[in-house]
Amino acid sequence: MRQYDRRIVTAPDWMTNFHCIAGSCPETCCQQWNIDVDPAHADFYTHLGDPELQPVIDSLLRTFRIRRAGNQGSGTCYRLQLMNQPDGRCPLLDNSGKCRLQKKYGAEALCDTCYFHPRTFFQIDEEICLSACLSCPECARLALLHREPAAFTRFETEIDPNLEWLETSLIDVPDAQMLMRNRNLIVEKLISFLQDRQDPFTDRMDKAIRFLEILSAFPHPDQDSIRKSAENCKTAPGHGEGIPKDSREIIQIYLEVFDPVNPALEKPTQSVSALTRALTVQSGSFAELLSKSYAQAEEITAPFLSENGHLIENFMVNCVFSDSFKQFYRCQNEPVTAEEILQHESALLRVWYVMLRVLLARTALAGRTMNTDLFLRTVIHADRDFWHYPDWFSRIAERENNRQKTAVSGQKRSAC
Repeated sequence: MRQYDRRIVTAPDWMTNFHCIAGSCPETCCQQWNIDVDPAHADFYTHLGDPELQPVIDSLLRTFRIRRAGNQGSGTCYRLQLMNQPDGRCPLLDNSGKCRLQKKYGAEALCDTCYFHPRTFFQIDEEICLSACLSCPECARLALLHREPAAFTRFETEIDPNLEWLETSLIDVPDAQMLMRNRNLIVEKLISFLQDRQDPFTDRMDKAIRFLEILSAFPHPDQDSIRKSAENCKTAPGHGEGIPKDSREIIQIYLEVFDPVNPALEKPTQSVSALTRALTVQSGSFAELLSKSYAQAEEITAPFLSENGHLIENFMVNCVFSDSFKQFYRCQNEPVTAEEILQHESALLRVWYVMLRVLLARTALAGRTMNTDLFLRTVIHADRDFWHYPDWFSRIAERENNRQKTAVSGQKRSAC
């Protein structure tokens, strides 16, 4: 079996304490998804020869032929089909929730996906960052519950060979190339705004968005212009929309940007439809009805979030570190400017925040209460249903960009 390379990574400091709690986990990750298997482990599984486990493996492992883009021909991929199992649960789990394959053959018997999950890696040039999926209850607990501001550290660890990777020299547009090379500094500034506890959290979000707006006006987003933008955003007025604070604004964005969404009915689309139905608890026009429902939920969630502001702060900090400036494929495959990237990131901040608040509203309406455990469960399920699909969120961010442009155009026409 392969030996994984070890490299120095940048990561939230809580990740140095993370380990899978296996049978003690309230929601195992070994369910409700199909698991990609690397070729080396697929071959190992095919020839396992274990009288007890081989039939189980054979019932799970599937081989697919795929056609690659351009002139790259076709290839073979492998997958463990958990979604075909009862409750989507992996039959390799024993009664205590532990993997029988790992217990018998060691961690090296786990395919790359299982070995590294819920850890996620991405690399820009030589810099590697490590984050984690908050659908893992233990990761969510470690990432969100600490009351002190999140801190980051560097340490050596094994690296997933299938990590997302960006080579900035392949970016054709000079300002976009410079922007992505300074990704870490931009993220550092965004996090510093989100963690400035002198301000209400919505004001911190507004400053983070204003920072991106001001930076987009610089023709060369180098380190000096990034630092100047961070200083200027503390006093300069915003040019676009900040974070919505009124219940009607939240629902307006939700309806225009999230629902209806892509008609292909991928999983996030189905979840949004179910979420909309869950919020529909009164009679009246649809937008008005949702606004009233959301306002009722805010009466429950607002006092809790006021006393536990670290929860939403930690959540948004995790989003920024893990998912901001991750349009790797777009940057390397089409001409995109730094201004377009920054507009997209500004929209992402808004839609992440709106989605979390609407999801918390559903939780509050369902139970007529909000507490730390319910907040944690909301995030765990949100990560599984929504944040697992970054391409979907990118399309939602583009919808938000278009919504803002339409609003600004309307304001200009009114002024004329």
